[in-house]
Amino acid sequence: MMKRLIFSSIVILSLCFQTGCSTVALNAGSLEDRADLSLIEPNAGPYSIEVIQRNDGSCDYLWEIDSRIVQDNTCRVKYHNLYSASRFMVVEGAVQNTGNRYPIVLDTGASQPIFVKDTHVLENKLAIYPMKINKLNGHSLGLCYLPELQIGSVTLTDWPCLYLEPCTKLGLFGLSIAGGVSQDRTIILGLPALREFKYIIFDNINKEVEFSYNEIFESKELQLWERYTFSIEEDFHGNAFLFVMIPVAAEQIELQLDTGSGRGLALAEDLWEQIRMKIPNVKLKKTTESYPYFGHLACKQAVVPEFRLGRRTVKNARISIFPNDSPLMDQSQGLLGMQYFHDTVLVLDFERNLMWVRNPQCQQLAHASL
Repeated sequence: MMKRLIFSSIVILSLCFQTGCSTVALNAGSLEDRADLSLIEPNAGPYSIEVIQRNDGSCDYLWEIDSRIVQDNTCRVKYHNLYSASRFMVVEGAVQNTGNRYPIVLDTGASQPIFVKDTHVLENKLAIYPMKINKLNGHSLGLCYLPELQIGSVTLTDWPCLYLEPCTKLGLFGLSIAGGVSQDRTIILGLPALREFKYIIFDNINKEVEFSYNEIFESKELQLWERYTFSIEEDFHGNAFLFVMIPVAAEQIELQLDTGSGRGLALAEDLWEQIRMKIPNVKLKKTTESYPYFGHLACKQAVVPEFRLGRRTVKNARISIFPNDSPLMDQSQGLLGMQYFHDTVLVLDFERNLMWVRNPQCQQLAHASL
């Protein structure tokens, strides 16, 4: 399938990433100056790159590439050990031409297909195409040619990819204390790639992910599942966002699902005012939460002993309330992370646009109504 994406300063600022450098940073030398790396020839491979000048002097980068996913049989992959500490959805994968293995974050909150760090570019000698765009919190970005990414029996071939330039951390008095390669080794697999599967199962009981590119999701125990409709929306530049309609404290709410976050529920103030009367005895405390590229964001936070999400009761549910104009609330009024699903199974059924949540209580409730 031919993928056609536009990258610009607008796109870059709207990307949502789970991991990365969170310290103040400056460039530690450009990757394009390294003799051991090759630069992409815009029209000399399985891709074409066109630079479009905008009236304000900035550039758009139009990337076209014939992307493919190859998978003979549905497969299950164990969670990477990062899951134990972070609770976001992460497995292990390999860059096929070298065999180097890395944590792969399966991130519906990331609006572009694949995002790698300088670590991956340097260790795998990936060809790059630097972009002359506004920097993201001191970091430069570019396009990257990643021939194959292997996860279990799944092979992603020739997918559009962004990379982050190396950074130098600044210590006391602004002196350089570390340079070169980022410590974060995660590769981000974003929503535009994930949505190409028929379904993906996040089994937090057995700590496994199931990928199916060819077969649709079927269950012989429909009475054990809650089902919620989701939609995937795209902006003009091809950024993709997944929104699910789900009862929050018995109120129907549209939330952006973020499988790349191990946090709980993040709400804008307006949305919190809409539901707070249905959640008694919540004592919010002023604090900050740290988000890569956004820095420390002011919010109010609480842990609710019991919280209703859909028909399930979530124990010790973490809630964070952000100002309406917070950059975290730029695309939606609320984000739903994976903390609320740590003890169950969640299925993203891309064929039917349904989110399935396993809940044995559904069967008990059905029997009680007979």
